[in-house]
Amino acid sequence: MRILAILDRLDIAAFILETTGELASRLQCRDIRVLQPRPATDPDYQSPDEGMPSDEERTRFTQDISRRAAGLHKTCRDWAKATGHVDDVHWVETAGDIRQIVAREAAGADLVVLGRPRPADPDYASQAFAGALYDAQAAVVVAPLQHHATVGAHPVVAWHPSAKLERAIESVWPLLEKAQAVTVIIGENRSGAQPDPALVGRLRDRGVPVTVDRFIITERDTGEQIRARALSARGDLLVMGAYDRPYFIEWLFGGPTRDILTHGTLPLLTHH
Repeated sequence: MRILAILDRLDIAAFILETTGELASRLQCRDIRVLQPRPATDPDYQSPDEGMPSDEERTRFTQDISRRAAGLHKTCRDWAKATGHVDDVHWVETAGDIRQIVAREAAGADLVVLGRPRPADPDYASQAFAGALYDAQAAVVVAPLQHHATVGAHPVVAWHPSAKLERAIESVWPLLEKAQAVTVIIGENRSGAQPDPALVGRLRDRGVPVTVDRFIITERDTGEQIRARALSARGDLLVMGAYDRPYFIEWLFGGPTRDILTHGTLPLLTHH
């Protein structure tokens, strides 16, 4: 088992590491790679139309990148020492194309933990997410933007039959079968339209308490319905399959259907 944590923003690094540590403890993972991907060139000067940076701008860019890397490395060292993960953590710092760097590292990981890009974040945040989820097709855990006492003790599965959800479930199966409880949320167009998924019986056969929560889908607030029910169930990890790229990216990064992640709520595990 290998977990890859991607640190690229100081203000949310602690939440990414906290989520990583919780997952590592539950999965008995002793191989945690912490990646700090750095842009090799100033993103403000990516085309001839944007001109060439001055010496002062080059110096400022280099200093900013070095300062951020040093801050992230210190945050990681302090966290590893405080949580007993010093021998488990391997720090990786690489400069270049962010999306390619992340995709290459993510391809060798069982789980990838990273933060959600926010509208005001630099472009490298969304590039890292796309590299992990779409290029490497890794199982991605999106860390919350606030403290969570546990991650994976009570997973909530947002059920929508698809190969993507099946892959997400398989990637998180070691957590599911050890969970204290699992809730399966099923959105339906009419009551009783879907039978209980095989996942429910599979978990119950292993002695895991499973609750099935059904609701009638309303087109305008499905994400909010899922979020509210996951929180009501006191879940600590939401598992769902990634939708087609344009819809899912819009949902996460600022479109009108980003209901679930608009609010700081649960860690989210997804797979494309």
